[in-house]
Amino acid sequence: MQFSREFKGIFLASISATFWGISGAVAQTLFDTTDINSIWLTGIRMLGAGIALLLVSLVTHVDLWSIWRQPRDLLQIGAYTLLGLMPVQFTYFLAVEASNAATGTILQFMGPVFIALWMLVAHRQLPTRAEGLAIVCALLGSFLLVTHGNPSTLVISVWALIWGLLSGVSSATNTLLPTKLLTKYDPMTVNTWSMLLGGILFNMVQPFWSIHIPLTLLNISKLSFVVLFGTLLAFLFFLQSLQYIRPTVVSLLDAFEPLSATIIAVALLGVSFGWLDIIGSILIISTVFILAVGQGPNDRTAENFKQP
Repeated sequence: MQFSREFKGIFLASISATFWGISGAVAQTLFDTTDINSIWLTGIRMLGAGIALLLVSLVTHVDLWSIWRQPRDLLQIGAYTLLGLMPVQFTYFLAVEASNAATGTILQFMGPVFIALWMLVAHRQLPTRAEGLAIVCALLGSFLLVTHGNPSTLVISVWALIWGLLSGVSSATNTLLPTKLLTKYDPMTVNTWSMLLGGILFNMVQPFWSIHIPLTLLNISKLSFVVLFGTLLAFLFFLQSLQYIRPTVVSLLDAFEPLSATIIAVALLGVSFGWLDIIGSILIISTVFILAVGQGPNDRTAENFKQP
């Protein structure tokens, strides 16, 4: 019985991370073959997922309304949306658009390292041995990934590097900002309103009708995958997995996200990955294992909606 529960949790967490990774690769194909950009796709993703989460919450009787009686908590929702959920998705797509799904996803995995650095700067909390090792691995891995060991050259564009690092930073803020809210409200409540607000704001900047793409079956399938599988189902499976396995185990299984993105990018999208890229990627991804085993800040990441 216990094995069955653990297997179910591992399966759900693995599928969740895989969906997130594949959605990045699907987004890359949309950027390459249509006129859409990161603002438009992020707006569609957040608004579509927000509406879907709203419907799921209503059907499953999640308490969505008590938060509206607390103005201070609504302000925290706004801060989380503007500084966490919106930038983590937007900068990720910008990194994918400027490079590829594999590189963008791997650089976003530096988020836990930025959490450790934040704890050091803001709270004077020295890194543990595991956190220190993770920081060294992340920095070395990033160096190999973006320079191939030659500090005088970049093998990816400057913008790809900037957006990739900002994606890691926003992954950290996306983890840290809603921690107080999640002690009072269901994650579905917090993320339903945050997704809806973010989707509305992005569509105010660039409405979904402002860019016309061919409504072929392939394009509709790709957009549907990003919204439904890469966002809605990934989130629901992620939450469900936490009922069966510990957050540290879930965080270990996050490695399926960059793994799936890289496999698809290399095998199907023609992205070139040399041995230095592979070593750099392994070093960055290894930070998740180091922090999880060492009970580092990744314990906190599994408690909220970790969106790429």
